[in-house]
Amino acid sequence: MRLLLALVLASLGWPALVSADARAVVVARAPDGTWTRGPIQAVLGTPVEVGVAVIDDARARITALPIDAHVRWLRVEPRLMHTSTPSPNPDIPSFSNAVLTGPRHGAWLGYDTLEYDTMDLAPSESIVIEGARARLSAAHPSAPIHDVHGGAGSIWLAAVVTLPDGSTLSTPDGTSTDRFGLERGVMRVSFRTGDDYLGWLSTYFNVPNLFGSSGGRGDHQTDRYVGADCADVLVGGRRAMGERFAYASVAGISTYATPITDAFEQTIDGVESTVVRWGTDIAPGDLVTIGYENPGDDAQLPRTWDHIGTLVRDADGDGVLSAGDVLRHMGLPGLADQPLAIHGHVRLRVYRWRAAPRHR
Repeated sequence: MRLLLALVLASLGWPALVSADARAVVVARAPDGTWTRGPIQAVLGTPVEVGVAVIDDARARITALPIDAHVRWLRVEPRLMHTSTPSPNPDIPSFSNAVLTGPRHGAWLGYDTLEYDTMDLAPSESIVIEGARARLSAAHPSAPIHDVHGGAGSIWLAAVVTLPDGSTLSTPDGTSTDRFGLERGVMRVSFRTGDDYLGWLSTYFNVPNLFGSSGGRGDHQTDRYVGADCADVLVGGRRAMGERFAYASVAGISTYATPITDAFEQTIDGVESTVVRWGTDIAPGDLVTIGYENPGDDAQLPRTWDHIGTLVRDADGDGVLSAGDVLRHMGLPGLADQPLAIHGHVRLRVYRWRAAPRHR
């Protein structure tokens, strides 16, 4: 929903808050200059301006803050696995809506409880705070160990407003959840590395790994950026581009991609039984299915229990797909760029996206 009212914080008058329905929201300036309640997608390094406004549902109006209101800016950060709530899969802390191991692998368990931290938004080179407004140009995680993507990815914002009379209003924050995860009312700003597929996929950095991510039409957990599994995050990147790919499991890859290699083996020492060449056979953005069980057999991929990621680059520059080349996939710490070698002795097969119509 676009806000037709320009948010000019220093010039608007302040009506008395006579309604108990008044609430604060974080809004962001869209590329066309209007203000929106989000979310916002932007190229990494492009400043995105956000501010706080008040909505009075009883009056059906939105109002800027008075100039002497105080705003405390917050960030809402997803935890990457269970730390304070029980995991549905004993001894496996990963978020999951389904069984992760054994003969019932993939069986639906119900929506898992995702976890969030709400903390002060700290100013930095990419975050400038000026009272009721802030400007962001990247989405660096708060923990340095996870800050490995150059600021690409998503960041969620909230605020606590202290009004001149001492009363406070809070925007939706990490406690604002529904059965899918964080509510849409929490402002999300997503930064991408570029306008190609890998660029749009990079907006999913900082989103938790959630096996069996799901949701009804228009309310899928991946579309909402609350969590995604290995297959759904790859489809989510295409959908973020405006394409009509439907969500599918790894086993359903043939519904949206075409195999461009036969299955081949990657051994422990990184020697492949088949030579697959960059630029001739494969390219960045191609999909790689990974079979962990019986990697030496002749089974074609993918299978129900397999993994999937997308190729990023020829890391050693030798022109041949090798164990050191980089795959982007949904791992335990969320979406990550890691060498193929971390998967060990596996069986691989490469697929390529089919063309898809764009949303009308």
